[in-house]
Amino acid sequence: MYLKVIINRARLNGIPIYCIVLVVTYLVVKYYSSTFKGSYIPLHLHKYLNFSESFKVSSVQLSPRDLNIAATSVELVNFEREVFNEKRFGNVGAETTIIVVQVHRDIERLQYLIVSLAQVHYIETTLLIFSHSYFDEAINKMIKKITFCRFMQIFYPFSVQLNPNKFPGIDPEDCLSSQTSKQFCSNRDARRTEYKHHWWWKAYFVFNKLDWSDKYRGVVIFLDESNYVLPDLLYMLRYSKRSLSVVTGISVMVFGRPYFKDLDYDLLIIDTWRPPYDNGLAFNKTVWKEIAALSSYFCTYDDLSWSYSLLNLFSRFRGGHVDMVSTMAPRVLTTSLYSTGHEAAEKIHMQLKGAPYFPLTVKAALVYSSTGRVDSGVNLPSKGTGGWSDLRDHLLCLDPLSTADQTTDATADDTTTTPKFVILPQINYSSAVIVVEDTMKRRRL
Repeated sequence: MYLKVIINRARLNGIPIYCIVLVVTYLVVKYYSSTFKGSYIPLHLHKYLNFSESFKVSSVQLSPRDLNIAATSVELVNFEREVFNEKRFGNVGAETTIIVVQVHRDIERLQYLIVSLAQVHYIETTLLIFSHSYFDEAINKMIKKITFCRFMQIFYPFSVQLNPNKFPGIDPEDCLSSQTSKQFCSNRDARRTEYKHHWWWKAYFVFNKLDWSDKYRGVVIFLDESNYVLPDLLYMLRYSKRSLSVVTGISVMVFGRPYFKDLDYDLLIIDTWRPPYDNGLAFNKTVWKEIAALSSYFCTYDDLSWSYSLLNLFSRFRGGHVDMVSTMAPRVLTTSLYSTGHEAAEKIHMQLKGAPYFPLTVKAALVYSSTGRVDSGVNLPSKGTGGWSDLRDHLLCLDPLSTADQTTDATADDTTTTPKFVILPQINYSSAVIVVEDTMKRRRL
């Protein structure tokens, strides 16, 4: 009714009908755009949201011709290792922060991860690496649209897609294969073993096979396509790195954990690493060399989970565990708790509306008792949950490291020259708190 009145008044005032149609069309498009994509997402980022909640990347087996094309493309991309947007943001340096995203086929969730990454402060200083286990042109085209930072793509070459009828895909002699007639066959599920293989391969590739890998001293943050990051992720990374020079013995940084209400956004906790602190895991090449030297404890551990396999490996470190510094309030969330990425993004936006991002002072806390440091400890399972007992999986996992340089470089140091810190122990003898503060921007507490 109101629309008709407006149109009639416009015509009486001599406004051409085509102008009215253009205005109405613009308003309709703007309304539905904000309805379906979310008014909380800046308009310039809507270009990444091209896939509806019901969209699924096809999992149909490739024809021999298409399979050959995909395999050739993967080999070429991994060989060239092209970094995009370098002309705009500069070359990748020895201390550039790298964010690695493990991607399979969930493009609907991936697009919301990209939108969240685009809103991270200082994202233009990083290199974003997408590590794929599935070759798909729709995914590739979406990633090629990225303009907010440097990025590159790599492809896991031993995927199920590229090896549909042979190991490391589904072998005809595997129990899952319809072709097998043997009484004794391997119970391995290639679709499930792939994820652990891929995680290990991409870490090896990033730390050992890129043009700058030999001199790299920066930090690598590991994400998944089902993650969603908050705007101050890299801001908190800066403080997490600074805490390493204040508290000795910390090996890894973590930015994801189960979300609860009323968590402190200005607090870092120092504790023993363990799952579920596997979202947003970050470490440098020095730690990677230590991990690679103990690769058999990861690659032969009978568990499909990369995080529990890594926990088993970390139990062989000096002291029987690895210490982490983790943000109390997570900066890396998971969308897998929701049916779609769209629903997850909306819920996260509503839950965190008004959250105190970018705290002026960040505290790192270690808790002590009369008997010493208090931590959560590690309850390592007596054995894995299974699914990773095939010797072929063990050998494939170990193979990329057979020629790797596993000597520890004593000169490699992840710390950089930073302003001085202020250490303020609490009076309470049951705990101690270290306040990590940029003295050049000191403010009254």
